[in-house]
Amino acid sequence: MSEKTEELQTTSTELKLAKAQIKSLKKESAKKSDRIERLNNDIMVASQSSAANARCGKELYHHIKNGGTTVTWTKQDYELCMAYCKIEFAETMAEIERCYGNIAPRKQLIMLLQHLNYDYAAIGRVLGINSDSVRKNSARITPLTK
Repeated sequence: MSEKTEELQTTSTELKLAKAQIKSLKKESAKKSDRIERLNNDIMVASQSSAANARCGKELYHHIKNGGTTVTWTKQDYELCMAYCKIEFAETMAEIERCYGNIAPRKQLIMLLQHLNYDYAAIGRVLGINSDSVRKNSARITPLTK
């Protein structure tokens, strides 16, 4: 009879351990599920922000294309516009980065407009400066040595 009692106690102890492990695994699973949900929310917010940035950059580019200027633009405006242009003019922007490295967004815009056959006067109108200043700015953008 004592063997049966010991067997039952051993089985009972094993059952308690198994229940404790199950409880622990459920807690871990819940924590991981919460983390996954938070990450999915972060991804959703980032994609919405990215889409909003792309729309804003597109609007800024079309503002220029339709004869507008960048006189009141902030650095962020230039960055958004150039982020859109990296999508719209991927090959050209890749070539600019390859030739000139990591230059400021405003200078990227100057190089892009030159590539799109804007003359110094037209670029000057966009930037709100005279054509001589555009020429000087353009000359200061130094290509990487090959």
